[in-house]
Amino acid sequence: MGANLNKACWHWLRFALPLRAPLPSGGRVRQGGVVIVEAEGMRGWGEVAPLPGLSLETLEEAEQALKACICRLPNQLPEHPELLAAVLKDVLRAVPASVRWGIELALAGWMAAWTGKRLDAWLAPSPLPVVAVNALIASEADPSALLALREAGYSVVKLKVGRQSLAADIQRVRQVRAVLGPKVEIRLDANRAWKLSEALAFAEAVADLHIAYLEEPVKNVEDLAAFAHRSPIPLALDETLAAFPEQPLANWAFARVVVLKPMCLGGVFCALERAREAQALGMQVVWSSAFESGVGTRGVLALAAASQSHAAAGLDPYRWLAADTVWPPLALGPIVSVPEVLGQKLTCNQRMLMHGFSA
Repeated sequence: MGANLNKACWHWLRFALPLRAPLPSGGRVRQGGVVIVEAEGMRGWGEVAPLPGLSLETLEEAEQALKACICRLPNQLPEHPELLAAVLKDVLRAVPASVRWGIELALAGWMAAWTGKRLDAWLAPSPLPVVAVNALIASEADPSALLALREAGYSVVKLKVGRQSLAADIQRVRQVRAVLGPKVEIRLDANRAWKLSEALAFAEAVADLHIAYLEEPVKNVEDLAAFAHRSPIPLALDETLAAFPEQPLANWAFARVVVLKPMCLGGVFCALERAREAQALGMQVVWSSAFESGVGTRGVLALAAASQSHAAAGLDPYRWLAADTVWPPLALGPIVSVPEVLGQKLTCNQRMLMHGFSA
C-alpha cells in the first residue's frame, strides 16, 4: 500500500534567525529554509540549512537543488519506512546532503501523519519515551554559567577545544571539571584542529579528568587509528562520517562513539542506517543537530528516540536561537519528553519566514 502525492503542494520558506551567541564560524544569524509538503489535509515539515564551515553546499546551491529535485519525486510513495528509503535513495542520490535531509524529513513527517503516527513511532516500533540532552558550553561561559547548567539538571556537557593554545585548552577543561564536579559527563570536540602529536599530548594532559570522549581530534583522517590506539581518551567520529558516506563503519571500528548529524550525513534514512550499523559494532550513538531551527531539531529528536540510543543527544544548539521558524518553541531541557515535543502541532512563525517558492 502506498500514498498518492500527485496533488501535493511544496512550499519553500527562507529564514534568517538571530542567535544568542555566535556560531562556531563566527556568524550571528542562522540562515536556511523550511520545506513543507501538503497533501490530503496533512503537512510534513523539513529543513534545509547548510552550515557554513561544515556543509559542502551553500544555501543558494541547496535551494536550486531543492527546486529541481521536487519535480523529480514520484507521485506514488510506499508507506513503509524501509521501502520509502529505497525509493528516495535512488531519486536523491546526487542531491546535496542538506537537501536530502530536508526532503526526507518532510516526506517522513507527512507519511507519519498520513498513517496516524508520530514520526518516531513511524520510523520504529518501540521508540524511547524520553531523550537526554547534553548542554553545549559557550566558549565565554564563566563559572556561574557552568553552575547554572548543572543546577538546571544537565548531567552531560560538551565543550569545544582546539581554538586556542594547548595550554589554554587544558586549563579550560580543568576549570570546567572543577566547577561541575565529578558526576557530570564531559565531552570534548576538537573539530580536526590538531596534528597527531598535539592531540595525543592534549589527551594525556586531561586523562585524569575522566573525559567521555574526544571528537575528531586530528586534521589528517589517516591519523585517527593511531590516536585511538594510543590515546587514554576514547575517540568519537563526526565529520569523518560525512566525508566518507560510502565507507562501512567497520573500517573505523577503533572509534568508540559516532556523532550523527543527519543534515550532514544526507537524510533521515541513511542516518538511521548508520546508527544501526554502529550499534551492531558496539559503538555508542550520539545524535546531534547542526544549529538547526525547531523543524530540524524535532527531526533529530525523532531519530534519537527511534534508534533507542540512550546517549545524551546534541540538541542544545537550539538554545542558541533567539527566534524560531515554528510556534510554539520546542520544550527542550536536560530530559525531553518525546511525545510532548513530537506530538505538538506546529504552525509557521510568519515573522521569521520569507516565501521562497511553491511547487
